[in-house]
Amino acid sequence: MLSKSKIGLIRYLKYSWYLIALVIFAFSFFPDVINLVYTRGFFKYMSEGLRFVSGKFETAIGEFVLFMIINALIINTIQYFVINKYEYKKSSFWKSTLQRFSLILIKLYVVFELIWGLNYLKTTPAVAFNLTVPQSYSKAEVDILSLELIKELNQSRQKLSDSAITILQPNAIFEANILAYQKIALKYPFLNYAFPSIKTAQFTKLGDYLGYLAFYQPITGEAIVRGDLPILTLPFTVSHEIAHQLGYASETEANFIAFVIGSESDQPLFRYSMLLQLFSYVQLAHLDLIAREGDFKQWNEIIARNKQLLSPKVIDDRKKIKAFFAARSELLIPASVTLYDQFLQLNKQAKGIDSYNDVILWALAYRKKHPTITD
Repeated sequence: MLSKSKIGLIRYLKYSWYLIALVIFAFSFFPDVINLVYTRGFFKYMSEGLRFVSGKFETAIGEFVLFMIINALIINTIQYFVINKYEYKKSSFWKSTLQRFSLILIKLYVVFELIWGLNYLKTTPAVAFNLTVPQSYSKAEVDILSLELIKELNQSRQKLSDSAITILQPNAIFEANILAYQKIALKYPFLNYAFPSIKTAQFTKLGDYLGYLAFYQPITGEAIVRGDLPILTLPFTVSHEIAHQLGYASETEANFIAFVIGSESDQPLFRYSMLLQLFSYVQLAHLDLIAREGDFKQWNEIIARNKQLLSPKVIDDRKKIKAFFAARSELLIPASVTLYDQFLQLNKQAKGIDSYNDVILWALAYRKKHPTITD
């Protein structure tokens, strides 16, 4: 039998979770405070500490930690219902179960917000970069941007030899990404990346089913990247994940930071990787605007024009990247896409998965302020 003091302590701890959750929810209405106190304070030092530890291991320990947590949740759930199998008919059982489940959700909410989730609620990087980001783009704007990107793609590809691309390895790109962040931090100190921890995923096949290329593991602070990705996509993808490690939780924001890294880099590979990704977003957005107008003649004309203007090597690179994803499209579990889309929406990203290509708006603002990067 528990003493009254212990029962009182348990109740106090139970209700303290609800109190902490309420405080976190209240903080969500003050993005400036979150940015200063949490992202630039608590999260910064916590994530650096996690990376310092996880960086000592060669393998991605975050994957194993994640599997252990999932297995523990499943086993404990099954065990709970097996132990109470004779209580199902009692209303008190379901009331107690609901209370337990509610407390578990509250605990998960609090832990998630403290180790990562509050980053979704901070001020956008538009403040740090002193940018005025437009709310929308016109068909003319994305058309002009498409033509600019085609020219830059062709120029960047000329600086990359086929032999140099062939010998590239993921670990070499990881190291190059670290150097790229060291250089960009001289211009933008808030992008300083201390204690790097970038790992190759051990279970790449799982990514085919769940639809991920890379992910940030907030429990270990690691950026975990699939090593089987087309090599030309890696610089942008890794830059995106490092941005997550620095507290840029929004997919749009992480894409924007990766865009800045590629734009400012003196390495042709990084610029080319960024241009490949950005052009895919821009062309898709352009074609989508045309399709909404029902002008499918122009739709076909734009595809033909872009294909004619792109150099054969750029076209070949894009084909290889598309082939990689096409070969795995049938393995993707539809529910995983839906769940991730809902997860993003719950974390203040109203467009869900579609928020990835909102980087176009940021790119337009950044290129307008820094026209020299388009030379």
